[in-house]
Amino acid sequence: MRIATYTVDGHQGVGLVIGEAVVDLHGGAEAAGHDAASLPGDMLSIIQAGDDAWALAEAFDEQLDSSPLDGSGQGTWWWPTSDIKFDAPFLPTKNMWVVGANYYGHMAAGFARIPRPAVVPPVPEFFCKGLPSIVGDQEDIVYDKRATVTVDYECELAVVIGKKGKDIPASEAEDYVFGYTVCNDVSARELQLGHQQYFRGKSQDMFGPLGPLVATRRHIPNPYRLRIKQRVNGELRQDTSIGEMLYKINELIAVLSQGMTIEPGDIIVTGTVEGTGFEQLPQTWLQHGDKLAAEITDIGVVHNTIKMAGIQ
Repeated sequence: MRIATYTVDGHQGVGLVIGEAVVDLHGGAEAAGHDAASLPGDMLSIIQAGDDAWALAEAFDEQLDSSPLDGSGQGTWWWPTSDIKFDAPFLPTKNMWVVGANYYGHMAAGFARIPRPAVVPPVPEFFCKGLPSIVGDQEDIVYDKRATVTVDYECELAVVIGKKGKDIPASEAEDYVFGYTVCNDVSARELQLGHQQYFRGKSQDMFGPLGPLVATRRHIPNPYRLRIKQRVNGELRQDTSIGEMLYKINELIAVLSQGMTIEPGDIIVTGTVEGTGFEQLPQTWLQHGDKLAAEITDIGVVHNTIKMAGIQ
């Protein structure tokens, strides 16, 4: 199942992405002859509702995907994806957890510019990215030059937690995953390095594009076969297999949950791959008007435009 929060004609809803169409979850279920009254009306609540709600939504998805959509429903309970806007899937209740130094290629290329030896950390390194950073597809990323002029991109796989847990064994961690989405961990490099911690440099407003949808674990049983790709103005900058991740998803969940409760709707952003502007020689920062396309195969692409505050 690929599930999204969308806006069409001023109305926001939750929909299933079926090929090149978005089917309103509740309207589509009713059209398929099911009672969708038990399903919540927003994605976070659906995630929090647990296994029964997920199974019901997955059943609708399978039924709708098995035959052509009824043309009479276009514009009432389903729309072509070109007619809707993909919003950020949901707003978590807590800051996103982000993993640093989780791909060796990114470490080796980036640390060479500091300079610093590329040493794999002995345990996963976590930091937070603030909720005000979250925006959706086709939204502008506006930076303030008083705060930063070294704006950079980092396309990453984001894991959406589906179950509450603490001290989770790595062998059971997969059961706590609801699904996956794309995060562009936009970064203010001079703030990140100057503060010697990452929160401010990673949490500027609009610095966390998310989406365009969430693909459930059933849709993506093996995320390590996917690829991360980042384009800037159409130029491919990042292109690496998620299989090169150093600390795998089950390890990240196990470590993060040691002594700390994770909850449905929590997001773990799992690290970026080589090809960022920070790694280039000379270093290349994003400029006003640059267009980003952060992609993970089988999930989708998040498009955003960089803007400098005060410039139209």
